[in-house]
Amino acid sequence: MKKSIKTAVVTLTAFTLLFTSPMFTPIIPEEVKAETSMTQPLRLAGTSRYDTAIQVSQSGWNYADAVVLARGDDFPDALAGVVLAKSSLVNGPLLLTETAQLSEGVLEEIQRLGATKVTILGSPGAVSEKVENTLTDQGLTVERLEGANRYGTAGEIAKAAVPQSEKVFLASGSDFPDALSISSYAAAQGIPLLLTEKKSVPEVTLETLQALGVSEVTLIGGEGVILPEVQAQLEDLDYTVDRLSGADRYGTNLEILNSLSFNTEAVYIATGAKFPDALAGAALAAQNNHPIVLAPPKAFSEEGMSYLGSRRDEGAAFTLLGGWGVISYGMESIIRTGNVNPKISLQYWDGYASYETYLRQLSLIPGKATDYVDYVSPNWRGSIGTDGSLKLVWDEGSSNYKQLTNMAHGLGMKVLPLINGSGATLNTLLKSPAAREKLIGEIVVLLKNTNADGVVIDFETPLDYGDVKDPYDGVRNDLTAFMESLHSELQSMNKLVVMAVMPRMSSSQYWLDAYDYEALSHAVDYLHVMTYDHHYRTSAPGPIAPYPWIKQVLTYIQGQGVDMSKVLMGIPYYGRDWVVDGKDANGNPTYNSTAFGYSKALELADSYGATITYSKYNDADPVGTPTFKYTDEKGVEHTVFFDDYTSWNAKLSIINEFGLAGVGPWAMGWVDENTAEGLFPLLNQHLR
Repeated sequence: MKKSIKTAVVTLTAFTLLFTSPMFTPIIPEEVKAETSMTQPLRLAGTSRYDTAIQVSQSGWNYADAVVLARGDDFPDALAGVVLAKSSLVNGPLLLTETAQLSEGVLEEIQRLGATKVTILGSPGAVSEKVENTLTDQGLTVERLEGANRYGTAGEIAKAAVPQSEKVFLASGSDFPDALSISSYAAAQGIPLLLTEKKSVPEVTLETLQALGVSEVTLIGGEGVILPEVQAQLEDLDYTVDRLSGADRYGTNLEILNSLSFNTEAVYIATGAKFPDALAGAALAAQNNHPIVLAPPKAFSEEGMSYLGSRRDEGAAFTLLGGWGVISYGMESIIRTGNVNPKISLQYWDGYASYETYLRQLSLIPGKATDYVDYVSPNWRGSIGTDGSLKLVWDEGSSNYKQLTNMAHGLGMKVLPLINGSGATLNTLLKSPAAREKLIGEIVVLLKNTNADGVVIDFETPLDYGDVKDPYDGVRNDLTAFMESLHSELQSMNKLVVMAVMPRMSSSQYWLDAYDYEALSHAVDYLHVMTYDHHYRTSAPGPIAPYPWIKQVLTYIQGQGVDMSKVLMGIPYYGRDWVVDGKDANGNPTYNSTAFGYSKALELADSYGATITYSKYNDADPVGTPTFKYTDEKGVEHTVFFDDYTSWNAKLSIINEFGLAGVGPWAMGWVDENTAEGLFPLLNQHLR
């Protein structure tokens, strides 16, 4: 039973943005809503096909008296077994095992379910007697359904699952995709699924048809997989025969999806190139008659995109079956957004937020969240020790982590906790292989305990980066080694790794030598270049992220050999208000500043009657950065620089110019209801 967790719904009214530069098209954002609710899991994926089946089972069943167990390295037995899993005889999950021995974790999952009975599919050649003995030794009742071959086994399964049926589905026994496409529907409707040879129906299958009392047969797949002779053979035996088919496995899948009645509140997506993930997922989908869409390796057809688009418009929840190796990042983005060239939107979920603040920020994201945001990154790091120990902001047993993750997942987004730090502590940690290993272990525990989808690493200067004479005597190699090890560990868990790196304009900035940008880009899924803080808290007043400077930084990164399609560009959601706070040793003024968001900047300008102008960084700056000055009640002069929709729009245009992966703005803590009205539609325009 899934719990529903909801926060306040925020309705944002539409308005028109008028831009001063003719380079940029005015934006008329749509009305947007936000609602957080826990729904389907985004992705069910384990470290292997056997583990994925366990993950599916854990997602769908808190208890089951019985389970079905099939071999995981071949498909025929398990195809027919989906109907059995949904039947009253079992009403439990379908688990997979190796032939020679019971796969790791399977017995524990059976015990978690409280199951007392296991139905093994296939002969000892498919699931060995050693596996059967392992189960019986645990006091479980074990039944085996087998025939002389795959066709006979499918018949025995059908007779056990649905002893009497007027109708059957008949699919190829030589390949799996067509049977997978129909399996969840067949199971949900209690219609047996049998297998046939290409040219003729095996005698054992004909015997099963007769035993079941079948009068109607629906062939699944085109004439290339089941020849017309099969239909003629059945019709000669007085069966009514029809066919569901398409030009290929994906066409047949769509024909099934469009011809039959499914509950499309949830849609399961599995690769059409391999069978194991969809086998276990079909049993889960069958619980509520949800469809399974077969995803092609590279691109959906126009018809496939149309089907997904219709389901997306209806508000369907998409659950992907299997890890990144079977359904890639890019394919997932296409499925969730409908855009064949989507750009990534990583939103930092406030730097140091309370639980309630996280909820408020989540509520500002429009209802179709993946039209605007792919990943949210909360800062749950309390501290990092020199030994690699990681302390979190809330107690270890706090439910806050999982609740926030579930709510973000309910909107279709992934959660990537931010692990940040700087200075001598990091230097000591990175110099120690043992400490690096410990921190990786702590991150793994964090992700497992919170159900998060990956991590953002933000290790900033000052690190021990060496000096101008010997710039490589610091932690450059150690930082790269840490990221390589972390990526290897998390990749095996189907988790994402993003690294935030300092912006650099030239090789003369030797204090940034800790970042080997090219090497690091191979050790991450995305490299977030923090193109903001060009002018910072204690600098002289100036733009936070001027357009020409961003391009200069990206040009340098590109020149280091970095694949720019993995780079996220930093965007500041904040501005600064500077005042002179003293003088340095040479008598020059020193500054301090406070940060705030767009709405506060407008409020200040209005309250002091200040005129907002656009300051251009240089002649290459198309619109400049909004700025104004005012004098407060104490006679102190203030200088303010911030960003608005005009300057954000200009900077977002850089994404396509450099072929970037997307953006990583800092941070949602400065976004309020008024800012969200235009900001999220602006992101949608440039990223989707």
